[in-house]
Amino acid sequence: MINVMKNGKQVLEIAAVSVLAQACEDYLLFIANILIPAKHSLEAKVDLNKVQLHEAYGANLIVAHSIDYLLAVRAADGIEETRTNLVQKFDEVYSVNGAYIRNRKMALIDALNNGLKHIRLDPKRYKEVEKHFGKISFGSLQEEDGKTICNLDTYRFDYCRVVLLPAFRALSRWELHGIEDVLEFARGDFSPTGVSCDFDMFDPDDPSTAIDRMIAHVSSPCENCGEAANDCQCEQYVIDGLQGRYAPLHSLSHSEFNELVNQISPSYSNS
Repeated sequence: MINVMKNGKQVLEIAAVSVLAQACEDYLLFIANILIPAKHSLEAKVDLNKVQLHEAYGANLIVAHSIDYLLAVRAADGIEETRTNLVQKFDEVYSVNGAYIRNRKMALIDALNNGLKHIRLDPKRYKEVEKHFGKISFGSLQEEDGKTICNLDTYRFDYCRVVLLPAFRALSRWELHGIEDVLEFARGDFSPTGVSCDFDMFDPDDPSTAIDRMIAHVSSPCENCGEAANDCQCEQYVIDGLQGRYAPLHSLSHSEFNELVNQISPSYSNS
């Protein structure tokens, strides 16, 4: 036990460490007991196209509140920043996948959460978000054939596949076992490129992996919605006024494709 009267500074330092440790523990509990189970539940319902609107909004609230838990850790760690700033840079710092709505997923998640809470967004507080997406309200998400469709001025897409699940996965794919892991994650002291996909696990210079790489290439899911090529419905989407499209996650240039086929069969010629 430290005597406050004799060593007040040391007591304050220990108190600060205690606050940081508690913030990290809170974050670990949130991820393990709330966020990951919610992600698994949403994934299962999305696969079956059985997502009800209230379920999508419930999942959206959980992702939106993840910002508050991260902010609490960062604040206890001495990082001075507003919640708005963390929302704005979340996609970039935590590497939220998907080409659609690049670097704006968390901003949209947060806006829709507040759209439900306040019915209509405060145009002054969400000026930049509505400047990009248009007016946002609780009615912006609509249930349609087991999917949650996001309808905005120049947008129409499957909200769970394009926005929610990528954000869930960005938050839950890191193995956090203790305070040090949480601090590293909360500080952004990691390399997003360190998270590999199956295709990246193969050595492109090793001919023995050529067939596996070709299988991964031809069965590549869409980087926008995560669906297989035959199931992708991105052509029905509208993104910033433009028609969506299937975009393979594992794409190859013409020369890379020829090299891959040549590794499979040296007698191959593209001439």
